[in-house]
Amino acid sequence: METIATIVVAALLSLAIVWFFFGKRQGSAAVVDNGRQRITVGVQGGYSPATIELKAGMPTTITFDRKETGECTSHVVFSDLGIDVHLPGNQRTNVEIPALAPGDYPFACGMNMVHGSLHVVGGSTPAAGAATAHDAQTASRATAAAPAHSPAADASAAAENANETRDLTRRIIVGTVLTVPVFVVAMAMMAADMSTWPAWLMNPWWQFALITPVMLYCGWPIHRVGWLALVHRSPEMNSLVTLGTCAAYLYSLVVCIAPTALPEGSREPYFESVGVVITLVLVGRLLEAKARQGTGDAVSALIGLRPNTARLVDAADIASGAWRNPGAGTDVAIDSLKPGDTVIVKAGDRVPTDGVIVAGCAQVDESMVTGESRPVPHGEGDEVTGATTVLDRPIVLRATTVGDDTVLSQIIAMVRKAQATKAPVQQLADRIAAVFVPVVVLIAAWTFAIWLTVGPQPRLAHALVAAVSTLIIACPCALGLATPLSVTSGLGLGARNGVLVTSANALQRARNITTVVFDKTGTVTQGVAHLAQGGEDGVAQTDDMPKVSYADDPVKPDSAAAIAVLHARGIRTIMLSGDKEETTRRVADEVGIDTAICNVRPGGKAWWIERIQTEAEAAGDTGLVAMVGDGINDAPALATADIGFAMGTGTDVAMQSADITVMNGSLSGVITAIDLSHATMRNIRENLTFAFMYNIIGIPLATGVLYPLTGWLLSPMIAGLAMALSSTCLVLNANRLRNAKVAANLDDAMPTPSHAEIIVDSQETRSQNASSQKGHDMFHFGKNKAKDPDQTFVDPVCGMTVGADAQSVEYQGTTYRFCSAHCVEAFKAAPAKFVKG
Repeated sequence: METIATIVVAALLSLAIVWFFFGKRQGSAAVVDNGRQRITVGVQGGYSPATIELKAGMPTTITFDRKETGECTSHVVFSDLGIDVHLPGNQRTNVEIPALAPGDYPFACGMNMVHGSLHVVGGSTPAAGAATAHDAQTASRATAAAPAHSPAADASAAAENANETRDLTRRIIVGTVLTVPVFVVAMAMMAADMSTWPAWLMNPWWQFALITPVMLYCGWPIHRVGWLALVHRSPEMNSLVTLGTCAAYLYSLVVCIAPTALPEGSREPYFESVGVVITLVLVGRLLEAKARQGTGDAVSALIGLRPNTARLVDAADIASGAWRNPGAGTDVAIDSLKPGDTVIVKAGDRVPTDGVIVAGCAQVDESMVTGESRPVPHGEGDEVTGATTVLDRPIVLRATTVGDDTVLSQIIAMVRKAQATKAPVQQLADRIAAVFVPVVVLIAAWTFAIWLTVGPQPRLAHALVAAVSTLIIACPCALGLATPLSVTSGLGLGARNGVLVTSANALQRARNITTVVFDKTGTVTQGVAHLAQGGEDGVAQTDDMPKVSYADDPVKPDSAAAIAVLHARGIRTIMLSGDKEETTRRVADEVGIDTAICNVRPGGKAWWIERIQTEAEAAGDTGLVAMVGDGINDAPALATADIGFAMGTGTDVAMQSADITVMNGSLSGVITAIDLSHATMRNIRENLTFAFMYNIIGIPLATGVLYPLTGWLLSPMIAGLAMALSSTCLVLNANRLRNAKVAANLDDAMPTPSHAEIIVDSQETRSQNASSQKGHDMFHFGKNKAKDPDQTFVDPVCGMTVGADAQSVEYQGTTYRFCSAHCVEAFKAAPAKFVKG
């Protein structure tokens, strides 16, 4: 009867848990006021309400009333909308949401542990003016939410983080001092003969006196958030620790007050486990808080580049040259600068804002913007970017843009917006994390019931140890943080290398690019036609003007090398140009392009992108088609491509339409982005593998599955240590990504000029290939299909890793692939020398 009663109670408890955590939740509707929806959401261990019902096609103001401090809920992130807003502790913060189409839009805390959702209704089709998640995210590339990106918000976030660090340190010290004596005695009782020890050491009341402050004071941040999360029906890591330590503490308290109420073999307290677990969890949170600061170092570093002051100079001093004198000008706060102000920038100083040089010339280090380490010479009339460094001589600058309109501010906004988005790979982890804690609670309940029913004596003690260990060892943080930590580090790494990725989606998918389509002018070429003396064409000769002609637009110095590297990786290259066939052929042949399309009209590039995508799909090429451009006329094609790359030297419209911006305007940035994608996804896979394996192995061990074979039962203290270290290991691994080498190395690339296939764009060409099956072979995807981008080979001459479509040589029945023509020739001269090993 006792066994049956235990099973019945466990079953009823399981039903209650399932209903409580997975039952339908009532949402709260926003109030409509003057054409805008408004609602207040409380933030205290969760979101209240967690489900918000909105009407489609109407903007919304959500006021987050945060009644707590700490890292977990310090940010609210709407990943589908690219919105990440800092929520200062114990303050109210407004978040502006654009008009949305019907659907569900999730939001979560910065640690991805507390969740909520916007449920937008209003018909099956988007209301007029409503934005889909993709539209809203695209629009957010160019603008930043003020509460998240203002200097005041940054200062508030830094201050809150510092306060939390100090508070955690203080609680850890108290917990350690009070827990160590109890822990030492408990271990001694297990390993030594205590008959000669003082009797009071065997009394559990002194343990109670020491551990109660640890439970109530040190553990308060854990218990407060843990219980509130349970009340909000959105449990997380703190909830599991709270349930486990409370169970152990109350059991130990019963041992003190009424030991005879327990079976004779189950009268040992577990105060030491309570103290050790709480202290270790606090240590883990402190390490995690410090380590997670590193994932935001890219943004912090960018913010730190902004000078605090600028030195104003007047027109008279500029005209007389007095600005060169030491002490010339007046220092003012950087925030007081206005467009049109003229400022002195001394050698070694950072440029305070974007502007144009009006006096002087100097070498400027632009590496923070472009990723290019070589300084660039600038003189009068040249534009310079804020936060770059003047190296050798002073200059005078006329401010053109200030504040949030500068390039640096836009870069910071783009990086932060991208960090607020989710990679598709995160969806699996999110789905599992959403049900993780309730499942762990169910496992713990049944673990307790099984041990209490069929376990060895003392059953109650064994049941309690197994259940508590199960609750404590489980770590939903590991699953929740595995992907966003890597994405944040990856985006920061890209920013430091001059590659700005606007979404985690693009960061994940870039590694699958198998075809790259280039605009010609300003992308492959420099975009500036040179004047040549003499010649026969472009200007008429007059008495006072010599006859001149416009020479062809020269290609960028590293375009051919970058395209050679893409070819070595098995990536097909295509060029679109509005120029005539002769000019297009010259450029394509010079840089080694596979196929070039000439006479493309301004609106035709997007059509050709769609055509290329169609042919690739028909030929079975499952890779992605990328478009690289820099002009206004490239914007539709950039948006149509699977991934759009904009040159940072081009127009704002192109950058706003693209998924990735290459700040230095070099094609090497495409290679950097692909390598960045590979490196980030490797890091994500490592984190997810660790998170899944940790829980898959740790939870069964905690339930005691090895006890029948080994007689070993996991201690709650060991479970607490493992849980505390799990998420910390993920953070450290994600930070390891910051040191990855992703900058494209073109030094060993051997450009191979070739005879490109030329396609002349015309109505006849389009009609013929659109209606004919023959058109599916226009780009030879079927004959020379790009290989799996992850399939690589080693050049036997130099050891460089190359792709499946690299130059190859057959020798003794084996195909060898090479990075360059130089290695091919070396191999042909003495093949046996390189294949012996």
